[in-house]
Amino acid sequence: MVTKSIPALRLSPQKSATLLIFTLTAHVGAMGMVLFLPLEFWLRLSVLLAVAVSLIQATRTHLLRSSGSAIKSVQWDSAGEWRLFFANGDEFAAQLKASSYLQPWLVVLNFSTSRFRRHTLILLPDAVDPERLRRLRVRLRLLGNKDTA
Repeated sequence: MVTKSIPALRLSPQKSATLLIFTLTAHVGAMGMVLFLPLEFWLRLSVLLAVAVSLIQATRTHLLRSSGSAIKSVQWDSAGEWRLFFANGDEFAAQLKASSYLQPWLVVLNFSTSRFRRHTLILLPDAVDPERLRRLRVRLRLLGNKDTA
């Protein structure tokens, strides 16, 4: 019986205009809604500050990938093992979680690197080579996810 080796797949996402628009729309919309809530000034200010911090964190992690915990690239090797490469130079083996989301227009990969460490990589068609993104989706559908947790 001949077994065909599956080549490693490496993805290094770039900046995504679509993700930028979605992130800004969601955060600015949330800030606008807070302004119309019947809250005390200090509470309204606290919620606005929390949304602003969320916007900064999302921008640094998922848009600019400048945060130390931002995933710069991922590799899925021929043995089915995942490796995550971070902006701060760290590299970890990871397990793909069953909570990952897979559609032609959006791929959200949720990883676990230890019992309490979770990482998310958001992939949109304008951030990754379309052929590599297609290969990733096909491979995930064919091989499935080993994680049952």
